[in-house]
Amino acid sequence: MDSYLYLAVALLLASSINGRAIDDMDNSIMGSNNNDGKLFAERDWVEISLAPPPKLIQQAGNSIELECEATGSPQPTIHWIRGNNPHNIVENFNVITETSPNALVRVRSRLIIEHTSSSERTFTCVGRAGSKTAFESTTIYGAPGHKSHNLTELLSLNGGAKKARIVLYYSALFDTIGTNVVLPCKAAGRPNPEIYWLDPDDNVINGRDHRLRVHPSGSLHISSLRWSDMGSYTCIAKNPLDKDSISTFVYPVANEDSEK
Repeated sequence: MDSYLYLAVALLLASSINGRAIDDMDNSIMGSNNNDGKLFAERDWVEISLAPPPKLIQQAGNSIELECEATGSPQPTIHWIRGNNPHNIVENFNVITETSPNALVRVRSRLIIEHTSSSERTFTCVGRAGSKTAFESTTIYGAPGHKSHNLTELLSLNGGAKKARIVLYYSALFDTIGTNVVLPCKAAGRPNPEIYWLDPDDNVINGRDHRLRVHPSGSLHISSLRWSDMGSYTCIAKNPLDKDSISTFVYPVANEDSEK
């Protein structure tokens, strides 16, 4: 059976496990009916599965967080653009250290906008998987009567302590048994957050299992994926101000050569 068919079945199973109705799944995940009934007729595909609101009002002194999720195969990347210039990329933490051509991934990114402005600003989330691209935009307006921060105020805002916040991670990953996978967990904060991972049994991943190791970047590396690796892995980022956590659901997909 084609590996993409296994991925589609795995996605449906995971949706049921996570309590989401199967009938609610995106049509694109199930493929097109114009390709002789074959799932994933195109190897590269991506869609924005969670988009930030199209319009937001930012109150003076308050930060805004934009959250965007891209679903696709191979695993998508996400970056943010400010304005209409595609080269005006906002700083982000999007680093994929390994790529699997058969992986199906939901990757989520958070953009934290701390300084306010009286003029409207547009930020675009761009998801890319292989040759395919998808995007969604948000326009942020300053609250009525708002005045932009001056340089001194901006320096003061940027120099203070900030809570730990995870800004890039996978919410779900489906890949074939035997492959090596990397689960990113990028965090922002001041001081820099400490990152650690819990396995599906809520045990701290500390290197005792040589197949599971945490990179200095905070990403979790799982070597030679097994059926027994299925479950939710939790990344925790903390600094003296606060801690943040996310979960990544991993589904190992069987193929003709794999052994459970």
